[in-house]
Amino acid sequence: ALVNMYASCGSLEDAYRTFEKMTERDVVSWNAILGACAQHGRGKEALQLYQKMQLECMIPDRVTFLSILSACS
Repeated sequence: ALVNMYASCGSLEDAYRTFEKMTERDVVSWNAILGACAQHGRGKEALQLYQKMQLECMIPDRVTFLSILSACS
C-alpha cells in the first residue's frame, strides 16, 4: 500500500526505496512497483524489475503482465 501511495503522489524514488526495504515481497508488492514504473513512464526499469522478480522465483499473475505491457507502451 505504501508503494502505491508514494507512486500516486509522484514520488517513484520513495516508492522504490520502500519496496527495497521490504523483507518479504509477494506478487502484490512486485505488481505495485511495476505499476509505479509504468505509471511514470519508466519501461526499461519495469523490465529490469520483472527480470529480478523472475530471478527471485516469484510467479507473475495477470496484473504483472498488464503492468509490463503498460510500461512498454
